[in-house]
Amino acid sequence: MKVLDLFVYLNTLLSYTSSGDIIPTRDGHNCLIDKGFSWCEEINTCIRIWETPCKDNYIDCEDCLFRQRLENIACPPECNIDSHEIVSGGPCPSCSPPPCPPPGPDCHYSSPILDDCGCIDDCGLITCSSSEETDDGSQCPITQPPCSNYEFICPEITEVTECSEGGIDGFTTYRLSVRVKDHVNVKNIYALFGESSDHELYLPPAYQIDGPFNSNIGGVSPSIIQIFPDAFYDSWITIDITDGDPSNQLSTIGIDFNEWSDTNGITTSNGAIFQIDPNDNNYKNEYILGQMTIPNYVNDVLTFNVQGREVNDDSWKEYDVTFNLNPSDLIQNPIPLDCVLWYDGCNLCQVTNGILGLCTSNSCLVYEDTFCHSHSHSGGH
Repeated sequence: MKVLDLFVYLNTLLSYTSSGDIIPTRDGHNCLIDKGFSWCEEINTCIRIWETPCKDNYIDCEDCLFRQRLENIACPPECNIDSHEIVSGGPCPSCSPPPCPPPGPDCHYSSPILDDCGCIDDCGLITCSSSEETDDGSQCPITQPPCSNYEFICPEITEVTECSEGGIDGFTTYRLSVRVKDHVNVKNIYALFGESSDHELYLPPAYQIDGPFNSNIGGVSPSIIQIFPDAFYDSWITIDITDGDPSNQLSTIGIDFNEWSDTNGITTSNGAIFQIDPNDNNYKNEYILGQMTIPNYVNDVLTFNVQGREVNDDSWKEYDVTFNLNPSDLIQNPIPLDCVLWYDGCNLCQVTNGILGLCTSNSCLVYEDTFCHSHSHSGGH
């Protein structure tokens, strides 16, 4: 079954009569769920909550306007007057210019906080979409994928290890996610897929736990990690589930995980990992899509195609969502740039600009601590 046929199948499962007619999905009040309708007790009818106000969803105007900043709900017309008059009984002053300095190119304030009059009270957090390195406070900042390439989401890379240290020896572990852009009506993500040779899904060579501890989708159960701590660094893909998927919410088709190893990547042009229920209303600002533990000698580009639903139940897609994974950028060179002779724990090596040259050829049973034997400014002593 082709992967796109699979999505159609999932969306229409149990929606046909024996004669082939489509049966719309309805709730207990006969509201048409497929079209975004739900029951409103207040007015005793089916509504779309983002089109028709319903007091089932809020307490008063103040509560409705507050929730409207966070959720896609409609408020009564009488709430559209200056909310300051509702709260304090006084008129709203005109908003002064936003007290937010320009955040710089490719950056914006992602979560401004408004006062009762709708004026900016707090600029909120600055997020940037740039191909340049962003200093996230860590010693080894990661070059983030460009956000401007996509309409609905922004890819994001986080290192789980610390500058390639602290995990599996010789590997770097990354967590991959996407953030939903502001002002887009994304309701969920339900599939990562490969579609034709133009839009393949590609997973690079990555560390796999041997035996029953290995997981390919949905993360790893915390109970397994307690038994075998290295399972924490296993490589897998997911749709925001990271605990091993105990409820079996995820499935996969057309991806040969048996071929996936730390020396072999895998590709599919007709496969997917998907949510069993593509209508799940899992509104979130960020979705985790996978964890990759990459050999330090590998620099590679992981590629997903991502599909989900909008609030109005239309389908949305982003093709060729890429994550550049470059462990070599994170590995810190312990050799100072002014070092000319380096002791590697066994042998002395010539150094130029932090790069090792010729070394002695001693054979050592035990390696000692490394250190710079001679600096350029010390006269060679």
